[in-house]
Amino acid sequence: MKILKTTKKETNSLTERVYRELRTAIITGKINGGTRLVESNLAADMKVSRTPIREALHTLSLEGLLYSIPRAGYIVEEMSDYDIQDLFTTRMTIEQIAACLAMEKITEEELKRLEFNIQKTDEVLESGLTEKMTDLDIEFHGIIYKATRSRTLFQICQTLSDHTLKYRMAMIHLPVMSQKTRDGHHRIYEAILSGVRSNVNEAIQSHLQLAQEDIMDLLERQRHEAFIATDTRVLMPVEHGTNLSPKKGGQ
Repeated sequence: MKILKTTKKETNSLTERVYRELRTAIITGKINGGTRLVESNLAADMKVSRTPIREALHTLSLEGLLYSIPRAGYIVEEMSDYDIQDLFTTRMTIEQIAACLAMEKITEEELKRLEFNIQKTDEVLESGLTEKMTDLDIEFHGIIYKATRSRTLFQICQTLSDHTLKYRMAMIHLPVMSQKTRDGHHRIYEAILSGVRSNVNEAIQSHLQLAQEDIMDLLERQRHEAFIATDTRVLMPVEHGTNLSPKKGGQ
């Protein structure tokens, strides 16, 4: 009987697919922080062997999206207030460098794409279809990253941006947040057009500082709501006549 073997090329392709699917699920919040990822369960769910799962999880851990616990597997990272501040401090520095470099190398076609992106954002705000804001936000920053003509800088910026995507997705559809995003993008666009580095640096700093503050506020509200929900359950009175002891013969 002829035994079919998986080639190295096929394994690499599977690993890439598994990596992309898991990464998307993590950065969009479909897999929550604190979730334990088990190789065997993932392999069964995704209908692949454990090898591409193991390789994908290792790559995601190198990106800081997972951390490993010996004999327990991988856990999805949860971001603390310090993590958010650290991330945005780093992202601000890197994106200022990227935007200034993009200002020097950007083409007329890319400038038109930035302008068109802002026009589409205005249309979204007017129509109220703010669920489209996430894609427009990703597209706007992606144009700038690519305009640097630096593959390394593009990858760094993309990775840093992805780490906050699930929080941005939770807020950006709100009208006030959508307007802030639009205003920040317009200021960055005008700064790039000006050709003045200080204008670009100020525009990036202002845009990301507001984003950081909004995410910190969101996390604080989520913690407060979780506390209230827990407190309510603890203080909930037991109905009269309820027997809390195990039933005879029960498990």
